[in-house]
Amino acid sequence: MKFLNKTLPILSILIYIISVSQIAFKTGYMGEIRIYYSYEVLLVGGISFLGGGIPETFVWSTNFWYLLSLFFTKNKKYKEAIIFSIIATLISMSFMLWKEVLWSESGSTASILSLEIGYFLWVISMIILLVNSILLSYKKDS
Repeated sequence: MKFLNKTLPILSILIYIISVSQIAFKTGYMGEIRIYYSYEVLLVGGISFLGGGIPETFVWSTNFWYLLSLFFTKNKKYKEAIIFSIIATLISMSFMLWKEVLWSESGSTASILSLEIGYFLWVISMIILLVNSILLSYKKDS
């Protein structure tokens, strides 16, 4: 039980932190390739709606759902943690379906050329927390 209570959430947090230091994805627009680092996306993603990036802000909200899930896991409210982990996991994984992201405030979009290790580590951190919450809920109920 200690493994579930402490080790998996800490592993999830560590992977999340590592993901922030990595490249998240690459885009292409009119022959120009741009690399998006995860820390950039984390810092400005929450305000991308100001430039018209409502869908981008929605994906960024995954970070909020992840933090809520951590909070509920720590406070042993596993059903709530599961709900918020599912939301975080599904939203984060939905980005894999995207073909384009907002390039500029004018509304032009750039093609997503590749998803990189930072993105995949970010998703893995969400999945670990979801699995942990499910296992803790199961243990609590049995």
